[in-house]
Amino acid sequence: MSMTPDEAEYEEFMDRLYEEHKEQAINEFTAELLQSYYRENCLLAKPAFDALIEAQKLMKASITGAFIFSAISTEVALKETLLKPIVHGLVHAESIASLVTDLVMGHHSMDRYKDLLLQILREHGGVDLLSYKRLGSERNIWDEIKSIQIKRNSIVHTAQVASEKEASLALNVASTIIETVFPSVVRKMGLHLHDGFRICADWKCQYVGTSLEKIIKTT
Repeated sequence: MSMTPDEAEYEEFMDRLYEEHKEQAINEFTAELLQSYYRENCLLAKPAFDALIEAQKLMKASITGAFIFSAISTEVALKETLLKPIVHGLVHAESIASLVTDLVMGHHSMDRYKDLLLQILREHGGVDLLSYKRLGSERNIWDEIKSIQIKRNSIVHTAQVASEKEASLALNVASTIIETVFPSVVRKMGLHLHDGFRICADWKCQYVGTSLEKIIKTT
C-alpha cells in the first residue's frame, strides 16, 4: 500500500530527526542502563527459552510446528532479551525520549532504528548481529533471522508448510540467540545465568562447589 503525501512527509521528517539525534543517543547510552534492566528483569528470557524447548520437542512430531515455535523463540528473544533493554535505556536519555516513543509506536520504526539499536548492542553488549555467523553458516545471523520471518509470514498468511531444512535452520538460529548470543551479553554485563534463562547478579554463585565456597560463606 502506497503512502499518502502527508505520511510520506512524516516519514521523511522522522528520518531527518533520526539522523540528527542518532549520535547523541549513542553517546548518552551507558552500559549501566543496560545492566540495570537485566538485573531488574531476571526472567525476561524464560518465554523465549520455553518456546525453544517446545520447538525441539516438535521436530519429531511436526516440522512446520517446530519451525513456527523456533521463529517465535527467535523473535521474542531478539526483542525481549537484546533490543528491549536498549530501548529501556534510551528512554532514560531525556533528550531523545520522543524518538524512542516513535520507535515503540511507529509501524516502520524498527527498520528505521535498526542501525541505532544494533550499534548500541555491539558497543555495550559486545555482539554484532550484522556480522556474527553461526558455525558452518555463510550468512550473518541477522540475514538468517529476516529469511525466517519471511517464511513464517508465508506459513501464517498463506498456509504454507516448512521443509525439514527450513525448520532445522530456524531451530539452530533460535538456539544460537538464546544459548550463545544472549548469555554472551549477560556475561558482558558482569552477570550470569541459571537454568539457561534466569539472570543472576550474585557473584558468589560462580564459586559454588569449589574450595572457595566455604571461605566466602565464613568471610
